[in-house]
Amino acid sequence: MRRARAGERLIVTVDGVPTAEIGPVSAAGRAASLEELIATGAVVAPRLPTAARAAKPVPAPSGRSSVDVLRQLRAR
Repeated sequence: MRRARAGERLIVTVDGVPTAEIGPVSAAGRAASLEELIATGAVVAPRLPTAARAAKPVPAPSGRSSVDVLRQLRAR
């Protein structure tokens, strides 16, 4: 998306077959807000809240936390 915002056009392929193109929005097609895009039908409003949920830590098989493992690895 950063590359498209910078003006680059990218081709997306599925099994080597060009399927979609991602690129910058033209100045004429650029909307001021998500609400405007929804109102014009350019995008569909999200069905679920967009707030990110905090990830729950998963214990490592050894019983040690990933934080402890990373601290040990970084101390080497």
